[in-house]
Amino acid sequence: MIGFKTLSIIAAAVGDLWSRTLRVSYVNRDIVDHFASQKKNVIYAFWHDSIFLLPSTHRNSGIMIMVSESKDGEIATGILRHFGYELVRGSSKRRGSRALRDLCDGMRKGKSVAITVDGPRGPRHEAKEGAVFLAGKLQAPIIPVATGAKRFWTLERSWDKLVLPVPFTEGMVLYGQPIMVNGTSREETESKRRELDAALNLLTREAAARVVLPREERSVLRKES
Repeated sequence: MIGFKTLSIIAAAVGDLWSRTLRVSYVNRDIVDHFASQKKNVIYAFWHDSIFLLPSTHRNSGIMIMVSESKDGEIATGILRHFGYELVRGSSKRRGSRALRDLCDGMRKGKSVAITVDGPRGPRHEAKEGAVFLAGKLQAPIIPVATGAKRFWTLERSWDKLVLPVPFTEGMVLYGQPIMVNGTSREETESKRRELDAALNLLTREAAARVVLPREERSVLRKES
């Protein structure tokens, strides 16, 4: 029986080779560049079904990522380490979790973090409050992120309906406008959680629409690089 470590090494190698065949463009990357130029760390938030494109497109960026302590998380840990990420193991379900404290410590040391806000097991496309609480506690902006692919497969039997771009197709990464959270009150956290839900759903629909357009028509919608 193949161990988790061996399986993660194989998956990382296949994912790396697969991702290198894709032609990826970026929309609103100036948002990310703006905060980077100010040396301000951020919280990237995205849906679990869009994760395939993100490790390769942000490799060796020094981003810290929360990974669940499940068996699937063991495999994900090996894959993400291959792409140069720093990992925190745990769950974002409870605001006071050890994982969130570790993320707080990382951000205080200048690291940006990335969170699959409907992970690790859903409900699909329903943000949990962890990322919002973290943003309110540290006064860090949340940057919603979505991805799209011109041709793709969907894993219909997985809880998140994971999207897998077909090799050699076009891919896209979209960054949304920053969401600022004013403190950690229950009312503010819930309000911004709903705002994050809406922003990610809008970006996801935009990604699906943009990526099928001819390239000369895309710049009409938003700045692309």
